[in-house]
Amino acid sequence: MLILALAIAQPVAAQSFKPDWDAGHAAFKQKDYATALRHWRPLAKQGDADAQLWLGSMYEYGWGVTKDLKEAVRWYRKAAEQGHSYAQSSVDGLEKQLRAEGNRPPRSRQASKPPAPSASKQQKELERLRREIARLKKEKQAKPKKVAKKPKPSPKTGNAGSGFFISKAGHVITNQHVVSKCKRVTVGDNARKQVTADILETDRSNDLALLKISSTKMASAETKSLMQKLGIKIVPLASKGLMRFEDVELGEDLLVAGYPYGEIFSSTIKVTKGIVSAVRGLGDDSSQFQMDAAVQPGSSGGPIYDGNGNIVGVVIAQLNKLKFAKMTGSMPENVNFGIKASTVRQFLKTSGLPTKWSRRSKPMTSKELAKIAKSQTVMVMCHR
Repeated sequence: MLILALAIAQPVAAQSFKPDWDAGHAAFKQKDYATALRHWRPLAKQGDADAQLWLGSMYEYGWGVTKDLKEAVRWYRKAAEQGHSYAQSSVDGLEKQLRAEGNRPPRSRQASKPPAPSASKQQKELERLRREIARLKKEKQAKPKKVAKKPKPSPKTGNAGSGFFISKAGHVITNQHVVSKCKRVTVGDNARKQVTADILETDRSNDLALLKISSTKMASAETKSLMQKLGIKIVPLASKGLMRFEDVELGEDLLVAGYPYGEIFSSTIKVTKGIVSAVRGLGDDSSQFQMDAAVQPGSSGGPIYDGNGNIVGVVIAQLNKLKFAKMTGSMPENVNFGIKASTVRQFLKTSGLPTKWSRRSKPMTSKELAKIAKSQTVMVMCHR
């Protein structure tokens, strides 16, 4: 009877396992590569671009598997085909390496000729084009109506948040949720002065993203001028480091910078002051801390400074007051969260952009801190 019970229990236990990206990432950070593979491999096969990217990196560097550059290219390409820019750059680099070593990289599935559309699909497309041509002709023939001039609308966007420069080369830190599912990302002084930025790396578990201002090769003269301003003049002290080595301490003063609510109130940067309310975040998360400095939608990704001008964190979230009030019957006030600088620095190191620690110890006034924040902080816009 005991043998029968064990035989029945085993398949039930096997069925209870569910692959989870975050669980795989947590295991990877602990160097438990076998568990990371167990979570990521099935997700990669199901089409998860992040899992495909990380599975490719494991094959590229031999983490938990036999190093296999061709297999790495195969998984990188799958992620790249879904629009993952970092995976595409990894594919290009590895393919060059394979060719240099005399190996032939695996062929892309997309290289094969796509099947010709069926006759019914062609007919539907022709009909759609006829309707569109007829509509345009009708609009052209219609007498234009005189209407009052309206202000030029802002570009169509999804999320809008904040970020800050982390290098003189134009690298910007923001939150992952700010740039999630964006067709295009731009950064700038305000919604009217924006330049395109590429998403180099994201970390969903810590809600961080690394951006970089795009090349000026094909940019207009106006864009080049703005990029020169953002990329060179606005990034002070980068060579000496920006983020503080020590984690925040309970009760210390903070200044938060960003673009809350975009341009609803004004197009300028906003700053608020507060203190560290707790050295851990929501759910006792040790990678975050709690503060009472006011933040709003649009503040996400902005820098948090200590009294000496060192960056000690990145704004991540404002507590949902209405949801919390429904749960507890009490409306919370001034409960906001930041990602610790040590977590941000580890993300940069993993992304291939190590940065020095900042050790400024001279106290600054609020006006001096705001001046530094103004020169480093940018508005980040997600275009969908």
